[in-house]
Amino acid sequence: MSCPSTRTVEKGTAAEVQARRAANLWAVGALPPPKVDGLFVPKTPEIREPDSMTVTERKLWNINPTDHEWRKQFFHGLPDYLVRYFANRYIDIYKKAGVRAANEFLVKRMGGELQRRIRLVLNRYKKLPTLKKVANLSEDAAAQLRESDEAYAAGILPAIVEKPQQEMNFDSIKPRPQKEKFLAELERDELKEMAFRLGKLSKDKILSVLDTFPAGTKYHLVAKATYDELAGFAMSLGIAPPLNKKRPIVEDYECALLRMSADKWWFSRLQKARNVMREHLAIAMGQVSKNASAYCSWDCQKEYQTQQERNWDAINNMELFDAESEEVIPMKDMVLKSVANPAIRRMELMVRTRGCEDIATNLGLTGLFLTLTTPSNYHNTYKKGGFINHWSGASPKDAQQYLNRTWAKIRAQLQRMDIRWFGVRVAEPHHDGTPHWHLLLWVKPEHTADVRDMFITKAIETDQRELMPKRKFIGPMDYRPRCDVKEINPDIGTATGYIAKYISKNIDGYAMDGEKDEETGKDVKDTAKAVCAWKSRWNIRQFQFFGGAPITTYRELRRYANANKIEFGHYLAQQERSDLIRLLDESYPDTFIGPRLNAKSLKTKELFTRLLDTYVPKAEKGSVTDTLKAADSGDWQGYVMGQGGPFVARDALKIRNDYEITPMGSVYGEAVSKIIGFVAEGHAVKTRTRVWEIRKKSNSELDALALSGDSVASRSSVNNCTPPAGEFINTEFSKIAGASYELGSDALRAMMNGDEISLNGSSISIGEGRSIRIRHIVEKGLDDFGNEVIIERPPQLVEVESTRPKTGALHFKGTLKDLVQRVSAPEPELKSIINTQPPLSLTPPSDGFDNEWPLI
Repeated sequence: MSCPSTRTVEKGTAAEVQARRAANLWAVGALPPPKVDGLFVPKTPEIREPDSMTVTERKLWNINPTDHEWRKQFFHGLPDYLVRYFANRYIDIYKKAGVRAANEFLVKRMGGELQRRIRLVLNRYKKLPTLKKVANLSEDAAAQLRESDEAYAAGILPAIVEKPQQEMNFDSIKPRPQKEKFLAELERDELKEMAFRLGKLSKDKILSVLDTFPAGTKYHLVAKATYDELAGFAMSLGIAPPLNKKRPIVEDYECALLRMSADKWWFSRLQKARNVMREHLAIAMGQVSKNASAYCSWDCQKEYQTQQERNWDAINNMELFDAESEEVIPMKDMVLKSVANPAIRRMELMVRTRGCEDIATNLGLTGLFLTLTTPSNYHNTYKKGGFINHWSGASPKDAQQYLNRTWAKIRAQLQRMDIRWFGVRVAEPHHDGTPHWHLLLWVKPEHTADVRDMFITKAIETDQRELMPKRKFIGPMDYRPRCDVKEINPDIGTATGYIAKYISKNIDGYAMDGEKDEETGKDVKDTAKAVCAWKSRWNIRQFQFFGGAPITTYRELRRYANANKIEFGHYLAQQERSDLIRLLDESYPDTFIGPRLNAKSLKTKELFTRLLDTYVPKAEKGSVTDTLKAADSGDWQGYVMGQGGPFVARDALKIRNDYEITPMGSVYGEAVSKIIGFVAEGHAVKTRTRVWEIRKKSNSELDALALSGDSVASRSSVNNCTPPAGEFINTEFSKIAGASYELGSDALRAMMNGDEISLNGSSISIGEGRSIRIRHIVEKGLDDFGNEVIIERPPQLVEVESTRPKTGALHFKGTLKDLVQRVSAPEPELKSIINTQPPLSLTPPSDGFDNEWPLI
């Protein structure tokens, strides 16, 4: 007789735990007998499917219903996107290796340390609004507003309104379950909806607070109390209020209330909080590390790239319009000429660094290369892999604040020690996103030892126990995990060479082809994109210079010099060849000795180029002229020394920025400060003489953009033949002067040259102090065969009130000596191209930026 087969229970399951417990009870004789109903022993009840499960819970139930209740402890309270991530991992492991391996994954990967890390991060953001919290607030506010309206209509104060007894008819109650979603889970459209609700709640709160004040209350008390109420509401949701002044005035309260009642303000704050919370959770889960995604998570990189593309598309669809001259410039071209272009930004940083090194060399200073990092509890993941168990839950922003506090102590101590210094600082991330600093300082040789000792002392001031020797014997602390100090040896390399790679690898990886990143082992050009996304997500300032003159004034001087150079080029373009030859001969100073160029043998284009190169910017004051020349040529050393040297105080600068304050300049009624030029020795110089309006491109321009290949162009079989230009001009003129008026044949002949417009842009008086101007639009496009063609739009007449002052090249005032100057001194030694900054206004736009957003 064969024995019946025994059913085996798989290890690691809940059934195994129950079987072991029953066996222990049976061994001690405490196993309860089964209840018998009639002649049959009842079967073990089947596991019933729970009600109201989510989609992810149903997937887990379908694959392993036995461990459903036990599995809840690992997923409870987590955001949905984390639950989906871990559930998919669990299901994959279950299918490949079985239930034991899947449950071990939950215990080892999601239990213990990971649960502690996730709860630690979630606890920091528990005040932030969620979908359910905002929905409940909206319902409460709506009910309160209805009660207030009813009380006001009845002439009763809201405080003494008696609520009527409601009948509890449970059959008529329809539950409206609101799914709970953390802020980190929300998408862009959901954030906009939440911002709209919070903006409406803020407006309702303002109204409810105003109703509580009796008549005759002073206005400043009402404004302050209303702001305090709304600021408390924002802080209860984990959002910082906008006002942080120590002594605000009534206007500050008004502007802050306008901000907090605007959907746009709430959306920007919610989006920032959502991004930070989501990235912090990714760090807690170990998704930001060398073995996963270095510097920032994949989600962060993808969202950053999407935002950059969205910004670039918006810039492509915008243009700049000057109402006075009616000049239209694509916004894309101007953006690429600014420091928002990574190439120009990198070159400017290199120019400044090399200029600081030249100043230090001339002053006989010594360079120190310092590294400063955070204690170990700010780091979350080992470089070889695995969690750091004593991680405090700090974010990269917390680490950056620690470095700022430490550096503030170092600067204060240097001030007390009466040590003068200047330099540059670069912030870059470790593989786990924790920032560290590289500093390049120049000090006097006799101060290097004091700076080194004081820097190390302040760097290891916190958590010194972890720097103690790991062995039992007593010895000195090892400061190297926290900081490092190197003295720059000019025989080995320059100071700029030390810092150059950190500048390049944190912007675009220029001139680092094939080089590997020390943190990740990947190509530097690939990791540069992740570093840019990391900087944007945590709002960390990567580069900062200490000492010297401000960069804004340097840029304004270059703007002024380049504007005059362009004006001089316009002047040259209108001269005859004989005049260009004469100007080149007169450009030689009287003291010049040696052979001269045969100007007559040069081509006109070469004459123009040589004369343009002889231009030297000039200001009203002689001392300012030298500083202006240095800025125009990209000589940071000459600019800083012209401003007073590397240790000059801000109050002692020779050239300072000039600002214009516009009251009520923002949509929130705030005063807006805008730079308009610079002040040199009491003389104000305007560098921004034109007023540009940012507007969307017209449909015709967008069609031309589509033809150029930036977007798909539509096909049409319609023959859009353009009527004669004179007909269009008369049509436009009748719109301005009246239907009964038209231009005579003499006026048309004066304005037209056959079928061509000869007075494009000129103004013609039509009497009664009114003038009209012809506006002709010419664009580039592609024909049906893909060839580039010129598209001429119909001419337009525009009425103008007054003509623009004549300040063009034809009315250039001054003598030729003021326009054309030539230095008889020998030409300076050419510097490396990496340290040369080109004139920003002459930098042509690159076609390589069309497909990828280049800005940082």
